[in-house]
This record gives sequence, structure tokens and C-alpha cells, in this order.
Amino acid sequence: MKRTLPLLLLAVLFALRGSAANAQSSAPIIEETGEEIIATFSIVARDPATEELGVAVQSRAFRAAAIVSYAKSGVGAIATQASANQSYGPRGLELLEQGLSPDAVVTRLTNADEGRDRRQLAVIDAQGRVSAYTGSQTSDWAGHIEGDNYSVQGNILVSEEVVQAMAQAFETAEGELAERLMAALDAGQAAGGDARGKQSGGILVVKPIGDSGRTTDRWIDVRVDDHPTPFLEIRRLMNMSVSRNKTRLAIQLASEGRFPDAIAAQRKAIAMRPGNDQYLYGLARLHARAGNTANAIEVLSQAIVMNERWQEQARSESDFESISSDRQFRRLIGR
Repeated sequence: MKRTLPLLLLAVLFALRGSAANAQSSAPIIEETGEEIIATFSIVARDPATEELGVAVQSRAFRAAAIVSYAKSGVGAIATQASANQSYGPRGLELLEQGLSPDAVVTRLTNADEGRDRRQLAVIDAQGRVSAYTGSQTSDWAGHIEGDNYSVQGNILVSEEVVQAMAQAFETAEGELAERLMAALDAGQAAGGDARGKQSGGILVVKPIGDSGRTTDRWIDVRVDDHPTPFLEIRRLMNMSVSRNKTRLAIQLASEGRFPDAIAAQRKAIAMRPGNDQYLYGLARLHARAGNTANAIEVLSQAIVMNERWQEQARSESDFESISSDRQFRRLIGR
């Protein structure tokens, strides 16, 4: 018994380690070095039309997006995962800003890192050049695909089909960058995703500030740290962010007198959040300012139906005044 018990304990230990990749526990895998394993699939990408740069990620690891994703407008985007070295993010952006190519950044970061064989890294710069690295000791399946203005990568995946599906989805998806990144995540999960399951993720998109009045380059920044259905939650939050940006665009276009474009932008926002009475109200105001009185009244009526307080207020002519403080709007719709 004295000889067999240690052997039995060793057998159990190795069995547990071998099954870790398939475990459904939310507890993170921690290496002996103390580093957290971010088994995940991710994408770094650029939209050449808008100059947006982004990272999207999903993992069976707590707060994966906070660990994996780094981006700076006009500079680049970085994903660091597997046995994630978080210094790769800020240091990599710094090197890109100094003028190094993504290939040079990956080489510089990994050559200086004794733990590089356990790392996975993807870098894209503001010109759309990409470079990815998968260390030889990352857990199967692990690998990456570099494409035109994007790189997809993952580790502890069910198969290579995950990154293949992500690449195809990103290349064929329509919409703005955040929506295409979401399409890539969905495709990766549909192909099997993280072999351990799903828990967290997020989308980060940065965009030049320009003269928009914004004070940050963060255009889309949504994160789900721990959720039973992270993909649904990421999409819900992404829709909220994208639709909000559409309404801001509509306001800007209207201020320039471009009402057809403003109305189109507002309609896109409503399509993403069809139950939002405020968005409908905004569309009604745009129609009114554009001189589309009938459309303004029709859309406003739809908004009022969704809002109990407005229903009460709209019962009298005087109460209607509190629904809108815009005199031109009230005049154009005949109130």
C-alpha cells in the first residue's frame, strides 16, 4: 500500500491535468509561474474606410477581454492570450507608435520573453499590416490565420475550423467594424469555440477623434466578464453602443442639413434597438425638421404608444408641450 498510494495519487493528478482543457468549471487555469491561461479565440482588425481598429475576444476565462485587448487609434490593436503576457499590450502599442512594423513588434516582444513558447500574440497596425505568433507550448488546438486587415487566433480550441470560420465570417460580413467583429465571434463559437466552453468576452474599437467633439478614441468598448450566455450579452451591448453612435451621427448630419442621411442613420439605430421610444422620437424630430410632417406624426405616435408617461401627457394639448421643448418641431407637426 505504501508504494501503490503515491502512484495512484500521481495517476489522478495527471488525469486531472489532462482533462483541464475540457473542464466546465469557471475557475481559471493558473500555471506554476502564476500566469493565468486565457484559452480563447480572438480577432484584431482594421476598417480602412473609417480607420477604425479593433479587438474582439471570447473565452472560458474570467474577464478575458480586460486581459487580451489593447488598441490605440492611429497606432494599432493587439491581442495577447494563452499564457497571457499583459505587458505585450502597452509595450506593443508603444513600439508601433515608434514606427516599428507588426513583424518587428512581435519579434521584439517575444525575443525578450523567456515565456514566449506559452504565449499567443496578434498585432495589427494603422496601415492594416498584421503579424501573429503562436508559441510551441500553447495547448491544442492552437494557431492563427493572417488575412487582409485582420488576424484571427485561438488556443485550446475544438479544432482549426474555429479560426477558419472566423476568417470567413469577417471577410464576408457587412456593417461597421464592431458588427463584423461580432460576426467573427459568432462564427467561431458556431464552429465549436473554446474547448472548455464560454464565459466572457468583449469588443473594443477605437476611432480617430477628428472634429466629432469626442474626447476619447474609444468608439465601441463593451465587455462581459462572467455570463452564462456571453455571446448574447456581448451582442446586446454592442447593439446599444453602435445604435447610440448612429444617433449621434444622425444629429451631426442634421446639423449639416443632410436630413436624408440623418434619417437613414437614425433608422439603422432603430433597427438595432426596435423597442427604443427615444430613438423613434429622434426620428420623428428629424422628419419634422426635414419637412416630412406626416411621417413625423406617424413616428411620434409610435413612440408615444411605447411610453406610458407620454401617453398621459399627450391626452391634452397643453400636456403635449412637455413632450418636446423644440418649438420648430411642434410647429412643423401642427401642434
